[in-house]
Amino acid sequence: MKTIQSILLLGFALLLFAGCAKDNYAAPDAGINGTLIDAQTGGSLELSETGLNSNVRMIVNDPAKYPAPSPLPDLVVKSDGTYANSRIFSESYKVFPLARSGPWQYLGDSTKVTIGQGQNPTVNFKVAPYFYISTPTVSTADSSVTFTITKSTVATITNNLSATNNLLILINNYNIVDEAICTNTQGKYYQNQWQTTVTNASLNTPFKANYSFSAMHLPHGTYYLRVAVIGSGSSGKYNYSPVVKITL
Repeated sequence: MKTIQSILLLGFALLLFAGCAKDNYAAPDAGINGTLIDAQTGGSLELSETGLNSNVRMIVNDPAKYPAPSPLPDLVVKSDGTYANSRIFSESYKVFPLARSGPWQYLGDSTKVTIGQGQNPTVNFKVAPYFYISTPTVSTADSSVTFTITKSTVATITNNLSATNNLLILINNYNIVDEAICTNTQGKYYQNQWQTTVTNASLNTPFKANYSFSAMHLPHGTYYLRVAVIGSGSSGKYNYSPVVKITL
């Protein structure tokens, strides 16, 4: 009986050792970071503050080792246009902003970058936002928000302001303001998203939208407001104005 028990214990020990050996994979030993830059102005972009509308894709660039590689999980671009991943393997990659992931057009091609062990290179890209919205001017006296919308002179995609309810006025009680946060529309007691329609005829000239602040039923205090617009060729993604602080 002791012999049988000894054999079983030895077998269990061997299985345990084999299982531990299989877990000894190499850990990610490199990283990458960068920024999406406005190709027209050379400045920063006005993006979703919850990181919902821009991605950068990476694909291993070694046909001999990986003849049909799958892309890595897409890198989410933050509201300031930056992206980063500090846990990737040292390897050669193709890196590019993912088309239709954001309210912009990428006019370039994929960038090939070889990342060595312990390296964390900076790889920037220039993209062309479809629309620009100036910093809104808010008047609580007549419940109005005034701003100007212009089209990109760099993007080649035809993008028209033709749909209905293609413009949002968004308000929040803290400084993260986009349609994912400001979700209460008309008819809600605490309305913080208001829709209207703007057409190409209103481009390049100040546009005044009447907005009923009293309909929000919010107490007096400090709030943050932003305007968003979407075009017919924007792949469902909004361009935004800068955020402004207002007092109601």
